[in-house]
Amino acid sequence: MTVAVMSFYITYFRPICFFKRLSTAVLLFSLSGLLLGCATTAQNDGRTALNQITVEGRAMVMGNVPFAKLILETSDRNSYILEMDRAMRDSLMTPAQIRVTGKLVRGEWNGLPFAQIHVSNLVHIQ
Repeated sequence: MTVAVMSFYITYFRPICFFKRLSTAVLLFSLSGLLLGCATTAQNDGRTALNQITVEGRAMVMGNVPFAKLILETSDRNSYILEMDRAMRDSLMTPAQIRVTGKLVRGEWNGLPFAQIHVSNLVHIQ
């Protein structure tokens, strides 16, 4: 019985294990190459940050407390939630015409996806 089992192992099982290990190694090598290729960052020329946006429109507060948000609505009817530091927010009287520069991110408001701008610069427009 031992000889039959050993011959079966040598004839059938060992080649399968070898190819299984080889295919696993090739798969891991391919996946690591793919992940490294996808992990490279976009080149930035240093003048503007990635996702930097400047938008002009009317700022107003929408929603009910405690879910009220400061919204910027453009002339094209695009809306953005404005996230800014407290000092910048206190200087803003709504409704107001403003121009903001900041980082555009995807956020959430009332359980729905919504564009947000993390404001770095705010200018009042007359």
